Amino acid sequence: MEKHTTRLGGRRISARSLPLYILVIFGLLAVFGLFFLPLWKLVEVAFQEEGRLSLGIFQEQLTDTKTLKVIWDTIYINILSSFFATVIGVVMAYFVAYADIRGKKLIHYALLLPLIIPGYIITLAWMQFFAKSGFVASLVQSVFPDAVMPNIYSYWGIIFVFSVTKYPLIYTLTLSTFRKISTDMELAAAISGCNKIKTFFKVTLPMSLSGVANGLLLVFISCLDNFGTVAFLGIPARITVLSTDIYQSIISFTGGFGEAAAKSVILGVIGVLSSLILWRVAKMFQTMQTDLEDMSPRFFLGRKKILVEILMWLAIFIINFVPMLTLIVTGFMKGIGGGYGLDNMTLDNFIFVFSNDKSFNAIKNSIFLAFSTALICVVLGTIVAYLMVRRPSVLIRVVESIISVPYSIPGIILGLALILTWASPLPIIHVTIYATVFMLLVSYVVRFTSLQIRNSTTGVLQTDISMEEAAEICGATAFKKWTSVIIPLIFPATVSGMGLVFLNALTELTTSSLLWSAGSETLGVVIYNYTSAGYTTSACALSTVVCITILLLVLLYKGVSALLRRRIGEE
Repeated sequence: MEKHTTRLGGRRISARSLPLYILVIFGLLAVFGLFFLPLWKLVEVAFQEEGRLSLGIFQEQLTDTKTLKVIWDTIYINILSSFFATVIGVVMAYFVAYADIRGKKLIHYALLLPLIIPGYIITLAWMQFFAKSGFVASLVQSVFPDAVMPNIYSYWGIIFVFSVTKYPLIYTLTLSTFRKISTDMELAAAISGCNKIKTFFKVTLPMSLSGVANGLLLVFISCLDNFGTVAFLGIPARITVLSTDIYQSIISFTGGFGEAAAKSVILGVIGVLSSLILWRVAKMFQTMQTDLEDMSPRFFLGRKKILVEILMWLAIFIINFVPMLTLIVTGFMKGIGGGYGLDNMTLDNFIFVFSNDKSFNAIKNSIFLAFSTALICVVLGTIVAYLMVRRPSVLIRVVESIISVPYSIPGIILGLALILTWASPLPIIHVTIYATVFMLLVSYVVRFTSLQIRNSTTGVLQTDISMEEAAEICGATAFKKWTSVIIPLIFPATVSGMGLVFLNALTELTTSSLLWSAGSETLGVVIYNYTSAGYTTSACALSTVVCITILLLVLLYKGVSALLRRRIGEE
């Protein structure tokens, strides 16, 4: 019986394999159009002047005093923020990893709170904390009548908020690195007469510099990517960094897209150079460590234990909980400055949140975008992750690299790149998705697919390929193998990635600040607009709803994960 074949690119392909090849070609085109083309378009616009290749825009920007100050402020704020975040993260990681303090698990989760609460909401909370007529100011002035709250709308305010929101990135990586350091090195230092402080600076810290450098890189890139904090605190104080400068150039139509694109390239170059420098530092300080984490305490505090525990909980309470409590209380107030008595408390702000068209529409849009992004990313990310592990090739590595780039660059750059690419109608069908909610969906998929790939890759690596081979021997089709074997085995890891994508999409602001339009507002955009317009109590009420929703989702995820682990253990 003659097999039906088709020629494609000089190769004979069976009729049975043809749909797969078509799917692969379609996927490659989608990856090129969604992930690579926008960035190429951005660079093209930045290096063109009057239709010709030119460096004129860059020459103009790099000789402009205002732009140079913006670049300096960006680097200055990010370096200091990264330094102070590192100090907080390393100190906390050291005591959690080595000291015999009680309640480590609870302390650990409390320290991670800034990772799950959006940065712009934490910034809004600190704005209420330092408000001159706020709750904290009233308490301080009741004891010290002449006391004045520091001005958070300043360089130190931005650096402070960055430090207390980004330290978990350092803390998590350093904690793991500390626990992998062999105890033999520290024992040798102790035998040589070094006390705990000398041992830390001569042994522990040098051996953990690779983890610290990697964490420092994440903090620096995260600060570069941030828009909410620098917009909330910087714009009122006329402090401009590259992300807010690009944003203001676009929304005010000053300078044109060429100037904004050139500034985006400069911002991207700063990110790439900082990544290369810190990556090199991390590689230089790689040391021999154990494969497993040592969870046992390495020094005992004795009588100082209670004091250290009190200081740690006090720091956590002040940094992570007091501002959020201030935010919640503000959400119930009738008006700022009216005091904190029951006569100034109301539920009207929460009623407004769910009855106002803009905020209610933002809730619907954000939920739709979060679910849709999570579903698309889990399919695309899991397929790429599976091919990377089971069918590695140069093509797959290139595809994964292209998909990962948008997540590693600041969101404001991606937003501008997508505007330049999708503002014109799509070919053939002559329809544009610009200024619609689908434009935001495209941006979220492009930005967060990389997160799903990382988690799905972990799931695929943890599964035994013999299970798939057994299914093939039993005659299972590709669809049956995926639904009956692969998906159940990698389900916990994929769900973890899906949850991470969902939370990021639900609260995204940076890219949305450029791409939203009337009718496609998101939660982050509405909170930002409320705050900018002076509707602080409404912004705090909506932020409270978002925080409660996030915490409930995290608890639900923990419960589902525990149930899945229990069932897998029973099987």
